[in-house]
Amino acid sequence: MASSAGTVCKHHGASSASTLRRLRVCVVVSVAALLLFTAVAATVLAFAAARPRPADAAVTALRLASLSVSPGGSLNATLDAVLAVRNPSPVAAFAHAAGRAEVYYRGALAADADVPPGRVAARGEEALSVRLTVRADRLAGRAAELFGDVAGAGDVALTVRTTMLGTVTVLGVLRHSVVVITACTGRA
Repeated sequence: MASSAGTVCKHHGASSASTLRRLRVCVVVSVAALLLFTAVAATVLAFAAARPRPADAAVTALRLASLSVSPGGSLNATLDAVLAVRNPSPVAAFAHAAGRAEVYYRGALAADADVPPGRVAARGEEALSVRLTVRADRLAGRAAELFGDVAGAGDVALTVRTTMLGTVTVLGVLRHSVVVITACTGRA
């Protein structure tokens, strides 16, 4: 009996080592397949759901801030505008550099101003106040039309155009350069 207690069955030991090796290979292949599937799904979602949507801007308010006539007879006017920059993207932030706002009266550049730089979070909105200086020298040729609009209807048809260069950043990693141009017509 002593001799039988010390013998190890060789076929049983080899079979368990082979089974253990197959089990390890199966687990490694399963984990690798799961990781590959997760990586592909995350990539597809990143490109489909995280695709940057362009920001848009609109003039929400435009009012005459000041109007004066200098002793030399030239007209000086200032317009205050509120520019709303909206970012519709659910995951991308929009950062813009200083831009430009221009006001046109009957096709002629009437006023302009610099738009300050800013940043709009994902699904956020930013209100920018802009003070436009009227270029009276450019409106001199249209003085009769301008006087007629103000005296007749009491309001002036204007077109406001804004241009902002910016960068859309998706999930803090992917960057995409964009230009936001807005043109709207209204009465002041």
